[in-house]
Amino acid sequence: MDETLLKIRVLTRAEMTLAKANARRIAARSRLYVIALGMILLTVVMVNMAAYEYLSTLKGDVVAALLVALANAILAVIVIFVASRIKPGPEEEMVKEIRELALTELSADADGIKQAFSQISSDIERIRSGFSSVSGVLGSAHSSMGSLGPLLSMLTGMLKNNRK
Repeated sequence: MDETLLKIRVLTRAEMTLAKANARRIAARSRLYVIALGMILLTVVMVNMAAYEYLSTLKGDVVAALLVALANAILAVIVIFVASRIKPGPEEEMVKEIRELALTELSADADGIKQAFSQISSDIERIRSGFSSVSGVLGSAHSSMGSLGPLLSMLTGMLKNNRK
């Protein structure tokens, strides 16, 4: 039983570690998304005005606006791509393996307990059938003793009368 509790503790600790690692990864991605959003805003405010002014003198107002928008979109896509490339680290893979091992062991323990309960159930059924057969034998002996009861009481009464 102590071994099963140890396995449950290992499984719980593995799950908690995985949850923490997942939270760290989500936080890292979120920080990069916030940075990407900040970069987009800075780009819109600072670079857009400068690029638009410069390009409008060279290419005209419409072409300058399109080129500035294209540059903003490319920068945003690059940052989002970098954020999406964050993958689980080696420690997470190790914890996942530990979790799988603990689950396998607990499943094996549960199967063992299930087999033990099945064995106990079959033992109880055999004991019950044994008692039924014993009570059946005793019941038939008791019924034949029941017919001898009045005869025995009559004999006992006669013996008592003879002694007096």
